[in-house]
Amino acid sequence: MTLQEFLGTVRKGELTVEEIGRGMHKSYRNACGLIEDAELLLDGRPARALSLAVLAIEEIAKVVLLAHAATSAASGPVAWNEIQTLLDLRSHRKKQIVFAAYGTAILEKFGGADGKSFYEQSIPGGINPLLDFMKQLGFYVDVAGGKFVSPDEFGVDNREWAVWLIGVGKERIKSFERLHGSEEASVGVARRADELVAFISEASSEAELKDRIREFIRKT
Repeated sequence: MTLQEFLGTVRKGELTVEEIGRGMHKSYRNACGLIEDAELLLDGRPARALSLAVLAIEEIAKVVLLAHAATSAASGPVAWNEIQTLLDLRSHRKKQIVFAAYGTAILEKFGGADGKSFYEQSIPGGINPLLDFMKQLGFYVDVAGGKFVSPDEFGVDNREWAVWLIGVGKERIKSFERLHGSEEASVGVARRADELVAFISEASSEAELKDRIREFIRKT
């Protein structure tokens, strides 16, 4: 798609449930690429690595949000602006809980050879504003304490954040691979998204939410 074509159609048109499934897979694949780029830049450009790691985490989280959106398309194609409105209504805290439950439930069902079931790297609640701030400082010059701070300076002092975020991203990507590593698998999840969202909406606690998502995975 050329730039002219993109500008003429950006965020226009209606999306089928199958296309939303393809979007889930593309978001997954893009998150994989962002993490790979972050690792490549870690030694020489830690600030850029940090920013890309945050972007990867945001992109993999989009997979779960699109699973919610797929329910709107179950009875017919829907416009993107309708989906965007639905996504914006959900709180950051709810997004974090669903994201964590979705990933850890997948890990419990399809854990690696090491037998580990849960994420080693947890994302603290309420950290989103800090992550967004770090993402910006990895790209742009800013001011702190009456002095300008460049991304290079910020990156050198905060390399450990980049390392941690890359680890977080890699764990989430690994846990999502079984259901979203192929376009066919993601489309299958999108077609059953109404069942997934019903599980989520009926759960009264995070533990129950994980149980319900495990049940969804068992049937997939």
